[in-house]
This record gives sequence, C-alpha cells and structure tokens, in this order.
Amino acid sequence: MNSEWFTTDQVRQLVELLTVVAAAPDTSDEHRYELDYCRSQVAQQMPAVEVFVLAGVLRETTDRPGPDVATRDDCRRWSAYLIHLLSVAAIPTAATSRPEPIVNVAA
Repeated sequence: MNSEWFTTDQVRQLVELLTVVAAAPDTSDEHRYELDYCRSQVAQQMPAVEVFVLAGVLRETTDRPGPDVATRDDCRRWSAYLIHLLSVAAIPTAATSRPEPIVNVAA
C-alpha cells in the first residue's frame, strides 16, 4: 500500500473502481491498458506524477459512454480528490487530514 498517498481502504476502493471502469462496455483497448497500468500502480509507492496520471485517467472516464452514471460520479470524485492531494502535498498536515471520498463502486 502507498501510505504516503492512500489508506488501505482507499487503495481497495480505487482498485475496485478501476476494475469496474476497465470492464465497462465501450472501453477501448488503449483506455483499458491505461486503467490496468494505473491499477497496478495504486498499491505501490506512487510518485506525484503517477497520481496526476491516475487523476487524468479517471477524469477522462467521465466523458466516455461505457461506465454508468454512478461509476462516472465516482471517477469524478476520485479525480477531484487526487488533484486536491497533489495541491496540498507540500503542506505537512496533508498526510494527517485525508478526506475520504464517497465511492459507490458498481459491481
């Protein structure tokens, strides 16, 4: 788990969300590859640039026709949360004040 960026529960939530998005209809092979790559990186020591890539991949998903509305909302929330993490990364209290995004992973 990447203790610098995510809690254990957040890692689980992100992996589940990325799995759902990758399995959605109309997900291109290229986007599925990006999702798979991001999923493999979440549980590792993820540098800020990878967190930024993950936020972008999730944001892109909100514009794609495949995922359902709840999944798109989850992607939008996670993307905003990740951008927030990046913006406060330089603040020492950022590691102790992690807001938990509400996630509804559609199975």
